[in-house]
Amino acid sequence: MKRFTPILTLVAVCWVVFAVNNLILGGTLTPHGIIPRRISSLPGIIWSPFLHASFGHLAANTLPLLILGGILCARSRAEFIGVTAGGIFIGGGLVWLLARNADHVGASGLIFCYFGFLTSRAWFDRTIFTFCLALICMVGYGGILIGLLPVFPGVSWEGHLAGLVAGVASARMIASKSRHEEAAGLPNLNKAG
Repeated sequence: MKRFTPILTLVAVCWVVFAVNNLILGGTLTPHGIIPRRISSLPGIIWSPFLHASFGHLAANTLPLLILGGILCARSRAEFIGVTAGGIFIGGGLVWLLARNADHVGASGLIFCYFGFLTSRAWFDRTIFTFCLALICMVGYGGILIGLLPVFPGVSWEGHLAGLVAGVASARMIASKSRHEEAAGLPNLNKAG
């Protein structure tokens, strides 16, 4: 269970923030997500994954966050931390730079980041393990790709797309780093195990 502490902590923080925001603060934190191209909204890049617009929003994000984040934790705690940081900063930065003018909140960008990372590792690593893992993720969660289309009102498809891009970019960076470490004869800390 210790291996899954990071994802359990992240999800617990989302629920605590939601409870405090809605039960004590009357929802006053929710407008502090990412509002694109507004300098005062730059801190929203960090806070937005922990803010949710409604109970249904948070409940819908919880299970895929636990499952995909749990798979990452099972592979490597360092990998989970790196991919999560990439999802928050790369994904959030892309939303801040490119998204439509709205308050973008929620952990779905991280879900798409984890999904993008786990599925694209098959391309970058080309091992049977990463191929099987990508196949499992595609079968289990491939349906989330509909969230990349701008067809659902009030849904940040830009956040989903930015998260997916962040996940693929993180997979590319980690795979490249792993190859350099192997070439130098250093131990690879990002390998599963």
